[in-house]
Amino acid sequence: MSTILVTRPMEEANTTAEKLEAVGHRVIQAPMLKVEPVSFEIPDENRSIIITSKNGARMGLSNIGNKNRPIFAVGEKTAEEARLLGFTNVTVGPGTARKMVPMLLECSGISETRKYTHLCGSALSYNICDVLKGEGLDAENTVTYQTRGQRSLGVGVQEALNDAEIDVALFYSPRTATIFEEVVADYGRSDWLGKMDALCLSTRVAENLLGPWRSKSYAVIPTEKAMFSLIDNPGETF
Repeated sequence: MSTILVTRPMEEANTTAEKLEAVGHRVIQAPMLKVEPVSFEIPDENRSIIITSKNGARMGLSNIGNKNRPIFAVGEKTAEEARLLGFTNVTVGPGTARKMVPMLLECSGISETRKYTHLCGSALSYNICDVLKGEGLDAENTVTYQTRGQRSLGVGVQEALNDAEIDVALFYSPRTATIFEEVVADYGRSDWLGKMDALCLSTRVAENLLGPWRSKSYAVIPTEKAMFSLIDNPGETF
């Protein structure tokens, strides 16, 4: 079994670690982002809600009282978070915001023109509302949380990297990938990367890794399950 570095924010990292440890892997956590809620104005009742992440669901939907509000969620995992919060009118879209746009355009004309509010973080890798507005729809972003980069590694993580104990590093977002390489560069230890394989949730994540990794692979389908399959069976490497 492998020793795996998980770079997700703490809450998500804990969940990922449990899954990996359950099948015998050793996990070392090095969260590269810290997620913090921010104050925001609840969207008007006539607006349908878009959520593209678990954090958007947890920190945005938890403040909304009407559990029958129309919710459009990116992927089943995000939709599950909405259901756990009691929402009953949840439509599940494809696994990325970009791929969900056609569905939102189609749904916008079911009755009167639908209005959308995206409950999102302060840093957007893909601005779905700008795309919808470009198609003539009323769409707005409402920031419900912010993410701060963690610019250091714990002593235990540094020791594991020094001793080449880590086989695989997992990356779930472009920003996390970039921050990790920046932190490694700050330590002046790009040599750490050549001793590990980088496994990424998608091609977009992989494209943000520019360092001299031993190998870089990405999941063809952007799901955690697909990424886990690369641990023992590496996919496309470049």
